[in-house]
Amino acid sequence: MKLYNKLPPLIVYVFFLWFILTSININKAFHIDDTFHLEAAEWIRNNPLKPMSGLINWGDQKEAIYEFNQPPLFFYFVSLSLTIFGDSEIFLHLFFSIFTFIALLFFSKLSNFLKVRSPFLLLTIFAFCPAFIVNQNLMTDVPILAISLVVMYCLLKGQNRDSFKYYLLSSIILSIGLLIKYTLLPLLLVILITILATGKFKKSVVVVVPLVVLLIWSIWNLFEFNFIHLFFRTTSISGLNQNNILAFMATLGAVTIITVVYIYNLIPSKITSLLIISSSAFFLLLIPLVYFDIIKEARFNSLLNYIFIINGTLLTLLICYQVIHSLISQRENFLRSPFFSLALYIIGVSAFIVLFAPFNATRHVLLLIPFILLFGHTFLERTPTIINTIMVITTIIVGLLLGISDWLYADFYRKNSQNLSFKNQKVWSIGHWGWQWYSKKTGMIIYSEEEEFNIREGEIIIIPKDVSSQKLSKDIQLDTIQFITETPTFFTFFSGKNFASMYNSFRDKPSWSLSKMPIDTIFICQVTKELEIEDIVNRIKSDDKRLFEMKNKALNKGISFDSLLMMEATRALDKKRNSK
Repeated sequence: MKLYNKLPPLIVYVFFLWFILTSININKAFHIDDTFHLEAAEWIRNNPLKPMSGLINWGDQKEAIYEFNQPPLFFYFVSLSLTIFGDSEIFLHLFFSIFTFIALLFFSKLSNFLKVRSPFLLLTIFAFCPAFIVNQNLMTDVPILAISLVVMYCLLKGQNRDSFKYYLLSSIILSIGLLIKYTLLPLLLVILITILATGKFKKSVVVVVPLVVLLIWSIWNLFEFNFIHLFFRTTSISGLNQNNILAFMATLGAVTIITVVYIYNLIPSKITSLLIISSSAFFLLLIPLVYFDIIKEARFNSLLNYIFIINGTLLTLLICYQVIHSLISQRENFLRSPFFSLALYIIGVSAFIVLFAPFNATRHVLLLIPFILLFGHTFLERTPTIINTIMVITTIIVGLLLGISDWLYADFYRKNSQNLSFKNQKVWSIGHWGWQWYSKKTGMIIYSEEEEFNIREGEIIIIPKDVSSQKLSKDIQLDTIQFITETPTFFTFFSGKNFASMYNSFRDKPSWSLSKMPIDTIFICQVTKELEIEDIVNRIKSDDKRLFEMKNKALNKGISFDSLLMMEATRALDKKRNSK
């Protein structure tokens, strides 16, 4: 008998979805934070016992890895894959697609566990969620999504069977996840409260496992760099305020439309169904009107952002209503049900993102999507087929279009960096994300603040316009001698290219929009003025403390202040240039 015939149909569908998602991502250029992870992994290959001490240029100058948000376990995985496969996009993406498969598999296992009557429907909506398709890079978010699904599956199994083994397994797997990203910290409370709600207090001892792992990690921190990374990271946090809450709602509302299912089940009527169908048709009609400039892009995208905010806010309120309603109507039965644990997860992770994430992004809310779907699965089963069909088709189309658009967005920097050639000229690169990786591979020098003295007149500096970039000294002057851009197509019309909005969104900058603008423009510039002695003199004069010290030094040496100033400026400039 063939293997296909032995497999349950849902598992076959999991493989099918994994194949589609992996195919979309397989040769995608390294993008956004991929570069940071690759450079951290290269450091770890040579310094495995000091994973956080490497220096990476991810701002205006090189900084230690411990200055950034993440613990390093994922970097070890990337390092291992680099050692085995090299830096091939195809092999690295194929290697890390195992996390995509685990996420799909354990979502399907949770669907079976919760006795979902429409598992194929739920799995399709999850798989084609734009946040899932787009964020299949070499970043941490799909791996911790997979881990969170495994943790919750083991936890609910433990609750169902009153099994210490499954509780312990959920804690061990969570410990692994916490060494990849601290975003999973709320799961500590989810595990603890779930066990306590069943009255099995002694079994709550399993939460000691991740606490011990974090303690060992913190001791390692003290030996490596003298402070505890979890508590004293320098990256700013967002905090609870109106802007961050609205940004979170907009990001959530941009990647799921399951809200319509909650609305229909709250007000189940033909009028509600008709309103949902007509609203969907109206929105669909607007898209070609925007594409052919009958409706202005800016006006539509402003409306779209409000729709995202309203959608995310409604979904959040409806979930909260359902949790409160279940608590009141079911009381202890709800507290001991798997849906209470799902609610704890959704509330805990949402609060963590709003309070502690330095910005909002689709990769953050991706952690919520499968659990929102599972929490509301009974609503889907009571919703008319036509509404579910609209939701599935919309999710697939938007997910695929944004996935293709993001592939082209990433490829723009890979392709154009490889096409640039300057013989017998020193070429500098300004800009991070995927551009940094590819420009470095072609031999460009990555600019940082300490390199400003080494940029000389006549040299080339290449700068993509819409990429997170280092600040170039205002004393260095450039002339643009050429620029590179590309004509947009329909495949970039559904766009996350507004300063990587699918990876970095705010209240007034939606995760995606409709845009016929080019992906980006790369400026090729020539240095017309390098840093000179007069610039160093002006810097010294602008520093009151240093100026005071220089005046005293001139008096003590018995020379004029201007002479000393010129001597110090000349010495400083020569020292900086000769140090390289």
